[in-house]
Amino acid sequence: MPSKRHVVILPYYCQEEVDRYLKIAEKIASFPKSKTETDYLLAASPRAQHSQSLFDAYAKIGNAFSFQCPTQIFGYPEGPTAMFWDCMDYVSENYKGGDGFSLWLESDMAPTQPDWIDRLSDQWYSHKEVPIMMGCYVPEVYKSRLFKKRKLLLEPHINGGACYSMDFVNHMPQEAREDVFDMAVFQYAQSMGRAVSTNLISFSTHNRVRRDLQDQDKVLLHGFMQEKDSFIQQCLDPLSEKEISGAVWNGARDQIETLQRKLKVWFVRKGREAMLENMFLAKAKFDSTKSGQPLPAPVKRAA
Repeated sequence: MPSKRHVVILPYYCQEEVDRYLKIAEKIASFPKSKTETDYLLAASPRAQHSQSLFDAYAKIGNAFSFQCPTQIFGYPEGPTAMFWDCMDYVSENYKGGDGFSLWLESDMAPTQPDWIDRLSDQWYSHKEVPIMMGCYVPEVYKSRLFKKRKLLLEPHINGGACYSMDFVNHMPQEAREDVFDMAVFQYAQSMGRAVSTNLISFSTHNRVRRDLQDQDKVLLHGFMQEKDSFIQQCLDPLSEKEISGAVWNGARDQIETLQRKLKVWFVRKGREAMLENMFLAKAKFDSTKSGQPLPAPVKRAA
């Protein structure tokens, strides 16, 4: 298996996801040819029909392979988790000896820089030992409460839309397959010192995606908990002259957004929105430190 070959996995469950991936293919095709060898694994849900149009689109920009996930488990999050392991098993079997990564590219993730895959590849190989997991790190997320102890909302982990080693399954115990995959696998990768955070893969929102397109340090945007079709369209639409000329104010806009978010968390106390707002604040604080380094082993919290 040649060095520096990577696999981009496109898991799809329905026609709406196929349509988003087709738009993403058009964007990738518009970029200059990358220096990195890239295969595309088009992974259909056990209930989804093979998409010939998807295969044709990605065959034009790289080596494309169609794969029907065999495990008959459905529903969320069990279905996507089963598909993830089906694909990791496939990569392990078919890319033996490869030292590249397999990128789990969800349909609400979009490449935004022409050298996106080359930049990810360069960071992957920038360590003495290649990682087994590299992606957008989410630190512990807490909710502050008046006159009460802070409440833990979310355990630290690397978001599932990440890069995984070709032999990822060989590093994971069987129990790692028994929970939501990104939450379950992180602790094992981190304990080995081979989980790496990267700002190249970044969360974004409808409110800030057009600013993030102008950030050269972000090459792959993920619309976490955003409306998927409109988010992807905003990622793919070209920047206007007005947006480009106004980029000088983006730093100030980011600071205003953070201040608004800090104020908002005092009024949004429950549910998904509270978790999301607190997560973005925690992540912004973490991202102010150096990216691209292995994450340290976890420190056990007092009971």
